[in-house]
Amino acid sequence: MNHWCVIVLQRCQPLRINGRYVLVGDGIKVSKEAEYMPAVKKLHQESNNSAKPEYIFGHHFGVLGILVGGGKKIFCTPLAAWLQEGIHGLSQDKESLKLNLISFMTAKATSLATVLHHPCLLVLDAFYAVGPCFSSLKKFYEQQSDVLVHLITRAKSNCVGYHEPGPYSGKGRPRKYGERVKLTDVFQTSREQFQTAIVTLYGKQEEVAFYCLDLFWKPIQDKVRFVFVICKDKPFILMCSDLSMNPLDIMKAYSYRFKVEVSFNVLKNLMGAFFYHFWTSACPKLARKKKDALDMPQDERSLRLLQKAVAAIEGFVNIGCITTGILQILALSFPQTIWQNYRGWLRTTSSQIPSEQTVRSVIQHEYFHSFREFKKSLIFTIIQPKFQDTLKTPDGNAA
Repeated sequence: MNHWCVIVLQRCQPLRINGRYVLVGDGIKVSKEAEYMPAVKKLHQESNNSAKPEYIFGHHFGVLGILVGGGKKIFCTPLAAWLQEGIHGLSQDKESLKLNLISFMTAKATSLATVLHHPCLLVLDAFYAVGPCFSSLKKFYEQQSDVLVHLITRAKSNCVGYHEPGPYSGKGRPRKYGERVKLTDVFQTSREQFQTAIVTLYGKQEEVAFYCLDLFWKPIQDKVRFVFVICKDKPFILMCSDLSMNPLDIMKAYSYRFKVEVSFNVLKNLMGAFFYHFWTSACPKLARKKKDALDMPQDERSLRLLQKAVAAIEGFVNIGCITTGILQILALSFPQTIWQNYRGWLRTTSSQIPSEQTVRSVIQHEYFHSFREFKKSLIFTIIQPKFQDTLKTPDGNAA
Protein backbone atom coordinates (compact mmCIF):
# COMPACT_ATOMS: atom_id res chain seq x y z
CA MET A 1 0.00 0.00 0.00
CA ASN A 2 2.95 2.31 0.56
CA HIS A 3 4.04 1.74 -3.05
CA TRP A 4 0.48 2.43 -4.19
CA CYS A 5 0.52 5.82 -2.42
CA VAL A 6 3.75 6.72 -4.21
CA ILE A 7 2.27 5.73 -7.59
CA VAL A 8 -0.82 7.88 -7.00
CA LEU A 9 1.36 10.91 -6.24
CA GLN A 10 3.43 10.29 -9.37
CA ARG A 11 0.48 9.83 -11.72
CA CYS A 12 -2.12 12.24 -10.31
CA GLN A 13 -2.32 15.82 -9.16
CA PRO A 14 -3.65 15.79 -5.57
CA LEU A 15 -6.14 18.46 -4.62
CA ARG A 16 -4.67 21.03 -2.23
CA ILE A 17 -6.62 23.15 0.21
CA ASN A 18 -4.66 25.59 2.33
CA GLY A 19 -1.49 23.91 1.01
CA ARG A 20 -2.50 20.46 2.29
CA TYR A 21 -3.59 17.25 0.61
CA VAL A 22 -7.15 16.19 1.42
CA LEU A 23 -7.73 12.71 2.85
CA VAL A 24 -11.34 11.53 3.10
CA GLY A 25 -12.32 8.57 5.24
CA ASP A 26 -15.41 6.66 6.27
CA GLY A 27 -16.65 3.20 7.15
CA ILE A 28 -18.74 0.80 5.08
CA LYS A 29 -20.66 -2.23 6.31
CA VAL A 30 -20.86 -5.24 4.02
CA SER A 31 -23.41 -7.98 4.58
CA LYS A 32 -21.89 -11.48 4.90
CA GLU A 33 -23.82 -14.58 5.90
CA ALA A 34 -20.96 -17.12 5.93
CA GLU A 35 -20.88 -19.04 9.19
CA TYR A 36 -17.13 -19.82 9.05
CA MET A 37 -15.89 -16.45 7.78
CA PRO A 38 -13.68 -14.63 10.33
CA ALA A 39 -14.47 -11.15 11.65
CA VAL A 40 -18.20 -11.45 10.86
CA LYS A 41 -20.30 -9.87 13.59
CA LYS A 42 -23.67 -8.26 14.19
CA LEU A 43 -23.59 -4.66 13.00
CA HIS A 44 -26.01 -1.79 13.49
CA GLN A 45 -26.93 0.33 10.46
CA GLU A 46 -27.54 4.03 11.10
CA SER A 47 -29.21 4.66 7.75
CA ASN A 48 -32.69 6.20 7.72
CA ASN A 49 -33.59 4.18 4.63
CA SER A 50 -36.52 1.92 5.47
CA ALA A 51 -35.35 -0.65 2.92
CA LYS A 52 -32.29 -1.44 5.05
CA PRO A 53 -32.59 -3.63 8.15
CA GLU A 54 -31.54 -2.16 11.47
CA TYR A 55 -29.03 -4.94 12.11
CA ILE A 56 -27.00 -7.08 9.73
CA PHE A 57 -24.29 -9.71 9.99
CA GLY A 58 -21.17 -8.76 8.09
CA HIS A 59 -17.87 -6.94 7.95
CA HIS A 60 -17.14 -3.34 8.88
CA PHE A 61 -14.41 -1.79 6.70
CA GLY A 62 -12.62 1.51 7.09
CA VAL A 63 -11.47 3.20 3.89
CA LEU A 64 -9.19 6.19 3.37
CA GLY A 65 -8.77 7.97 0.05
CA ILE A 66 -7.05 11.05 -1.33
CA LEU A 67 -8.73 13.65 -3.54
CA VAL A 68 -7.12 13.95 -6.98
CA GLY A 69 -7.95 15.83 -10.16
CA GLY A 70 -9.23 19.34 -10.55
CA GLY A 71 -11.83 21.56 -12.16
CA LYS A 72 -15.23 19.90 -12.37
CA LYS A 73 -13.91 16.34 -11.97
CA ILE A 74 -12.42 15.24 -8.69
CA PHE A 75 -11.93 11.61 -7.71
CA CYS A 76 -11.46 10.10 -4.29
CA THR A 77 -8.72 7.54 -4.98
CA PRO A 78 -8.81 4.78 -2.34
CA LEU A 79 -5.43 4.35 -0.67
CA ALA A 80 -6.15 1.76 2.02
CA ALA A 81 -8.96 -0.40 3.37
CA TRP A 82 -8.98 -2.50 6.51
CA LEU A 83 -11.33 -4.45 8.76
CA GLN A 84 -12.28 -2.32 11.74
CA GLU A 85 -14.13 -4.78 13.95
CA GLY A 86 -13.93 -8.44 14.89
CA ILE A 87 -10.16 -8.85 14.37
CA HIS A 88 -8.75 -7.79 17.75
CA GLY A 89 -7.97 -11.40 18.60
CA LEU A 90 -6.45 -12.03 15.17
CA SER A 91 -4.34 -8.97 14.41
CA GLN A 92 -0.59 -9.54 14.31
CA ASP A 93 0.03 -5.85 14.99
CA LYS A 94 0.19 -5.43 18.77
CA GLU A 95 -0.30 -1.67 18.52
CA SER A 96 -3.63 -2.09 16.69
CA LEU A 97 -4.98 -4.11 19.62
CA LYS A 98 -4.87 -0.96 21.75
CA LEU A 99 -6.88 1.12 19.26
CA ASN A 100 -10.63 1.49 19.16
CA LEU A 101 -12.84 2.16 16.16
CA ILE A 102 -12.25 5.93 16.31
CA SER A 103 -8.51 6.05 16.85
CA PHE A 104 -7.95 3.33 14.22
CA MET A 105 -8.99 5.79 11.51
CA THR A 106 -6.70 8.57 12.75
CA ALA A 107 -3.80 6.14 13.15
CA LYS A 108 -4.19 5.05 9.52
CA ALA A 109 -4.42 8.69 8.40
CA THR A 110 -1.21 9.65 10.18
CA SER A 111 0.63 6.66 8.72
CA LEU A 112 -0.57 7.57 5.21
CA ALA A 113 0.46 11.20 5.70
CA THR A 114 3.91 9.96 6.73
CA VAL A 115 4.16 7.94 3.51
CA LEU A 116 2.94 10.88 1.42
CA HIS A 117 5.52 13.18 3.07
CA HIS A 118 3.11 16.10 2.96
CA PRO A 119 0.73 17.82 5.41
CA CYS A 120 -2.86 16.61 5.04
CA LEU A 121 -6.41 17.50 5.97
CA LEU A 122 -8.49 14.57 7.23
CA VAL A 123 -12.21 15.01 6.46
CA LEU A 124 -14.63 12.75 8.37
CA ASP A 125 -18.34 12.73 9.17
CA ALA A 126 -20.03 13.48 12.50
CA PHE A 127 -19.43 9.94 13.80
CA TYR A 128 -15.81 10.97 14.40
CA ALA A 129 -16.64 14.26 16.16
CA VAL A 130 -15.47 12.90 19.51
CA GLY A 131 -12.59 13.67 21.84
CA PRO A 132 -10.41 10.59 21.17
CA CYS A 133 -10.30 11.39 17.45
CA PHE A 134 -8.89 14.89 18.04
CA SER A 135 -6.73 13.78 20.97
CA SER A 136 -5.00 10.99 19.05
CA LEU A 137 -3.99 13.40 16.28
CA LYS A 138 -2.80 15.94 18.83
CA LYS A 139 -0.77 13.30 20.66
CA PHE A 140 0.83 12.20 17.40
CA TYR A 141 2.07 15.59 16.27
CA GLU A 142 3.23 16.46 19.79
CA GLN A 143 5.51 13.41 19.61
CA GLN A 144 6.67 14.23 16.08
CA SER A 145 6.91 18.02 16.65
CA ASP A 146 5.22 18.45 13.25
CA VAL A 147 1.52 18.79 12.43
CA LEU A 148 1.04 16.34 9.55
CA VAL A 149 -2.74 15.90 9.84
CA HIS A 150 -5.47 18.37 10.81
CA LEU A 151 -9.03 17.13 11.26
CA ILE A 152 -12.25 18.56 9.81
CA THR A 153 -15.57 17.05 10.78
CA ARG A 154 -19.18 17.95 11.40
CA ALA A 155 -20.19 18.70 14.99
CA LYS A 156 -22.96 16.81 16.74
CA SER A 157 -26.16 18.60 17.71
CA ASN A 158 -25.46 18.37 21.47
CA CYS A 159 -21.94 19.82 21.24
CA VAL A 160 -20.99 22.50 23.80
CA GLY A 161 -18.07 24.94 23.84
CA TYR A 162 -16.60 27.41 26.31
CA HIS A 163 -15.14 30.89 26.01
CA GLU A 164 -11.81 31.77 27.57
CA PRO A 165 -12.01 32.33 31.35
CA GLY A 166 -12.03 35.87 32.64
CA PRO A 167 -9.22 37.48 34.64
CA TYR A 168 -8.27 35.72 37.88
CA SER A 169 -9.82 37.39 40.90
CA GLY A 170 -7.34 35.91 43.39
CA LYS A 171 -9.90 33.71 45.17
CA GLY A 172 -9.94 29.97 44.83
CA ARG A 173 -8.60 27.89 41.98
CA PRO A 174 -8.29 29.66 38.59
CA ARG A 175 -11.07 28.74 36.20
CA LYS A 176 -10.20 26.58 33.20
CA TYR A 177 -13.24 27.56 31.16
CA GLY A 178 -15.30 30.66 30.72
CA GLU A 179 -18.93 31.11 29.70
CA ARG A 180 -20.69 27.99 28.43
CA VAL A 181 -22.00 28.11 24.86
CA LYS A 182 -24.50 25.65 23.45
CA LEU A 183 -23.52 25.65 19.80
CA THR A 184 -26.99 25.28 18.33
CA ASP A 185 -28.06 28.47 20.13
CA VAL A 186 -25.45 30.55 18.29
CA PHE A 187 -27.64 30.59 15.16
CA GLN A 188 -30.17 32.71 17.11
CA THR A 189 -28.00 34.64 19.58
CA SER A 190 -25.32 35.75 17.08
CA ARG A 191 -27.28 35.86 13.84
CA GLU A 192 -26.35 39.50 13.13
CA GLN A 193 -22.63 38.61 13.18
CA PHE A 194 -22.91 36.09 10.32
CA GLN A 195 -21.14 36.93 7.06
CA THR A 196 -22.30 35.97 3.57
CA ALA A 197 -20.21 34.57 0.75
CA ILE A 198 -20.54 32.71 -2.55
CA VAL A 199 -18.78 29.37 -2.35
CA THR A 200 -18.66 26.21 -4.44
CA LEU A 201 -20.37 23.39 -2.54
CA TYR A 202 -21.02 19.99 -4.09
CA GLY A 203 -20.10 21.35 -7.52
CA LYS A 204 -22.53 24.29 -7.43
CA GLN A 205 -22.25 27.97 -6.56
CA GLU A 206 -24.13 28.57 -3.33
CA GLU A 207 -24.70 31.62 -1.17
CA VAL A 208 -23.98 30.76 2.46
CA ALA A 209 -23.98 32.62 5.74
CA PHE A 210 -21.22 31.68 8.17
CA TYR A 211 -19.75 32.64 11.52
CA CYS A 212 -16.47 31.46 13.06
CA LEU A 213 -15.66 30.96 16.75
CA ASP A 214 -12.63 29.45 18.50
CA LEU A 215 -13.92 27.81 21.67
CA PHE A 216 -12.59 25.46 24.30
CA TRP A 217 -13.90 21.94 23.94
CA LYS A 218 -13.88 19.86 27.11
CA PRO A 219 -13.24 16.42 25.55
CA ILE A 220 -9.74 17.58 24.52
CA GLN A 221 -9.33 20.48 27.00
CA ASP A 222 -8.16 22.68 24.18
CA LYS A 223 -9.51 25.07 21.55
CA VAL A 224 -11.29 23.99 18.38
CA ARG A 225 -12.40 26.19 15.48
CA PHE A 226 -16.19 25.99 15.04
CA VAL A 227 -17.73 27.25 11.79
CA PHE A 228 -21.49 27.88 11.90
CA VAL A 229 -22.98 27.60 8.41
CA ILE A 230 -26.44 28.31 7.00
CA CYS A 231 -26.90 26.98 3.48
CA LYS A 232 -30.34 26.88 1.87
CA ASP A 233 -31.87 27.69 5.27
CA LYS A 234 -30.27 24.55 6.73
CA PRO A 235 -27.87 25.16 9.64
CA PHE A 236 -24.92 22.93 10.45
CA ILE A 237 -21.66 23.25 12.39
CA LEU A 238 -18.17 22.24 11.29
CA MET A 239 -15.17 21.58 13.53
CA CYS A 240 -11.50 22.02 12.65
CA SER A 241 -8.36 21.38 14.69
CA ASP A 242 -6.45 24.08 12.76
CA LEU A 243 -7.22 27.42 14.43
CA SER A 244 -5.59 29.39 11.60
CA MET A 245 -7.59 27.90 8.73
CA ASN A 246 -9.96 30.08 6.74
CA PRO A 247 -13.66 29.22 7.36
CA LEU A 248 -14.32 29.18 3.61
CA ASP A 249 -11.56 26.59 3.13
CA ILE A 250 -13.07 24.49 5.94
CA MET A 251 -16.45 24.52 4.19
CA LYS A 252 -14.84 23.70 0.85
CA ALA A 253 -12.92 20.76 2.30
CA TYR A 254 -15.97 19.30 4.02
CA SER A 255 -18.05 19.63 0.85
CA TYR A 256 -15.82 16.96 -0.73
CA ARG A 257 -16.59 14.40 1.98
CA PHE A 258 -19.27 12.78 -0.19
CA LYS A 259 -16.57 11.75 -2.69
CA VAL A 260 -15.74 8.77 -0.51
CA GLU A 261 -19.38 7.64 -0.81
CA VAL A 262 -18.98 7.76 -4.60
CA SER A 263 -15.88 5.57 -4.27
CA PHE A 264 -17.88 3.11 -2.15
CA ASN A 265 -20.42 2.85 -4.95
CA VAL A 266 -17.66 2.14 -7.48
CA LEU A 267 -15.95 -0.42 -5.24
CA LYS A 268 -19.16 -2.23 -4.46
CA ASN A 269 -21.19 -2.14 -7.67
CA LEU A 270 -18.62 -1.67 -10.45
CA MET A 271 -15.43 -3.36 -9.27
CA GLY A 272 -16.94 -6.07 -7.04
CA ALA A 273 -14.35 -5.36 -4.36
CA PHE A 274 -16.62 -6.80 -1.65
CA PHE A 275 -17.64 -9.95 -3.54
CA TYR A 276 -15.12 -12.11 -1.69
CA HIS A 277 -15.82 -15.39 0.08
CA PHE A 278 -12.83 -16.49 2.14
CA TRP A 279 -13.53 -18.84 5.01
CA THR A 280 -11.85 -21.49 7.12
CA SER A 281 -13.18 -24.38 9.17
CA ALA A 282 -10.93 -23.19 12.01
CA CYS A 283 -13.27 -20.24 12.58
CA PRO A 284 -15.85 -20.81 15.35
CA LYS A 285 -19.38 -20.95 14.03
CA LEU A 286 -21.15 -17.61 14.32
CA ALA A 287 -23.73 -17.44 17.09
CA ARG A 288 -26.83 -15.81 15.57
CA LYS A 289 -28.32 -14.79 18.90
CA LYS A 290 -25.17 -13.06 20.10
CA LYS A 291 -23.70 -9.78 19.01
CA ASP A 292 -20.25 -11.19 18.30
CA ALA A 293 -18.86 -14.50 17.17
CA LEU A 294 -17.70 -17.14 19.61
CA ASP A 295 -14.36 -16.83 21.37
CA MET A 296 -11.31 -17.23 19.18
CA PRO A 297 -9.49 -20.58 19.37
CA GLN A 298 -6.23 -20.65 21.30
CA ASP A 299 -4.21 -23.23 19.35
CA GLU A 300 -1.56 -21.80 17.02
CA ARG A 301 -2.71 -23.63 13.88
CA SER A 302 -6.27 -22.30 14.05
CA LEU A 303 -5.08 -18.78 14.78
CA ARG A 304 -2.71 -18.96 11.81
CA LEU A 305 -5.50 -20.10 9.50
CA LEU A 306 -7.78 -17.30 10.74
CA GLN A 307 -5.05 -14.71 10.23
CA LYS A 308 -4.52 -15.94 6.66
CA ALA A 309 -8.25 -15.69 5.95
CA VAL A 310 -8.37 -12.13 7.31
CA ALA A 311 -5.29 -11.23 5.24
CA ALA A 312 -6.98 -12.66 2.12
CA ILE A 313 -10.14 -10.62 2.78
CA GLU A 314 -8.27 -7.36 3.30
CA GLY A 315 -5.96 -8.11 0.37
CA PHE A 316 -8.90 -8.70 -1.97
CA VAL A 317 -10.54 -5.39 -1.00
CA ASN A 318 -7.27 -3.47 -1.29
CA ILE A 319 -6.67 -4.90 -4.77
CA GLY A 320 -10.13 -3.55 -5.62
CA CYS A 321 -9.03 -0.15 -4.30
CA ILE A 322 -5.90 -0.23 -6.47
CA THR A 323 -7.91 -1.25 -9.53
CA THR A 324 -10.33 1.62 -8.95
CA GLY A 325 -7.41 4.03 -8.64
CA ILE A 326 -5.89 2.75 -11.90
CA LEU A 327 -9.15 3.50 -13.73
CA GLN A 328 -9.14 6.99 -12.26
CA ILE A 329 -5.52 7.56 -13.27
CA LEU A 330 -6.34 6.52 -16.85
CA ALA A 331 -9.38 8.81 -16.88
CA LEU A 332 -7.29 11.81 -15.79
CA SER A 333 -4.31 11.00 -18.03
CA PHE A 334 -5.98 9.99 -21.33
CA PRO A 335 -9.51 11.48 -21.45
CA GLN A 336 -9.56 12.17 -25.20
CA THR A 337 -8.26 8.72 -26.12
CA ILE A 338 -10.88 7.06 -23.93
CA TRP A 339 -13.75 9.07 -25.42
CA GLN A 340 -12.54 8.30 -28.95
CA ASN A 341 -12.56 4.56 -28.26
CA TYR A 342 -15.81 4.51 -26.27
CA ARG A 343 -18.43 2.36 -28.00
CA GLY A 344 -21.34 3.01 -25.65
CA TRP A 345 -24.00 5.67 -25.61
CA LEU A 346 -24.54 8.33 -22.95
CA ARG A 347 -27.60 10.53 -22.86
CA THR A 348 -25.60 13.38 -21.33
CA THR A 349 -21.86 13.89 -20.83
CA SER A 350 -21.42 15.43 -17.40
CA SER A 351 -17.68 16.05 -17.70
CA GLN A 352 -14.80 15.95 -20.15
CA ILE A 353 -13.11 13.49 -17.79
CA PRO A 354 -14.71 10.03 -18.19
CA SER A 355 -15.97 8.02 -15.24
CA GLU A 356 -14.53 4.76 -13.94
CA GLN A 357 -17.29 2.80 -15.67
CA THR A 358 -16.51 4.43 -19.03
CA VAL A 359 -12.81 3.62 -18.70
CA ARG A 360 -13.54 0.02 -17.77
CA SER A 361 -15.82 -0.49 -20.77
CA VAL A 362 -13.12 0.84 -23.13
CA ILE A 363 -10.49 -1.47 -21.64
CA GLN A 364 -12.83 -4.48 -21.88
CA HIS A 365 -13.59 -3.70 -25.53
CA GLU A 366 -9.89 -3.34 -26.39
CA TYR A 367 -8.93 -6.64 -24.77
CA PHE A 368 -11.81 -8.66 -26.20
CA HIS A 369 -11.71 -7.28 -29.75
CA SER A 370 -8.02 -6.44 -30.19
CA PHE A 371 -6.43 -9.28 -28.30
CA ARG A 372 -3.61 -9.81 -30.82
CA GLU A 373 -2.17 -6.42 -29.96
CA PHE A 374 -1.66 -7.58 -26.38
CA LYS A 375 0.31 -10.76 -27.08
CA LYS A 376 3.40 -9.39 -25.36
CA SER A 377 1.55 -8.05 -22.34
CA LEU A 378 1.94 -9.67 -18.95
CA ILE A 379 -1.77 -10.41 -18.62
CA PHE A 380 -1.78 -12.25 -21.95
CA THR A 381 1.16 -14.46 -20.90
CA ILE A 382 -0.74 -15.39 -17.74
CA ILE A 383 -4.04 -16.14 -19.50
CA GLN A 384 -2.66 -17.99 -22.54
CA PRO A 385 -1.37 -21.20 -20.87
CA LYS A 386 -4.53 -21.44 -18.76
CA PHE A 387 -6.66 -21.10 -21.87
CA GLN A 388 -4.73 -23.82 -23.69
CA ASP A 389 -5.13 -26.23 -20.75
CA THR A 390 -8.91 -25.95 -21.00
CA LEU A 391 -8.79 -27.09 -24.65
CA LYS A 392 -7.06 -30.36 -23.83
CA THR A 393 -8.96 -33.63 -23.52
CA PRO A 394 -8.72 -35.78 -20.36
CA ASP A 395 -6.05 -37.96 -22.04
CA GLY A 396 -3.80 -34.92 -22.53
CA ASN A 397 -4.27 -34.48 -26.26
CA ALA A 398 -5.45 -31.31 -27.90
CA ALA A 399 -9.17 -31.08 -28.51
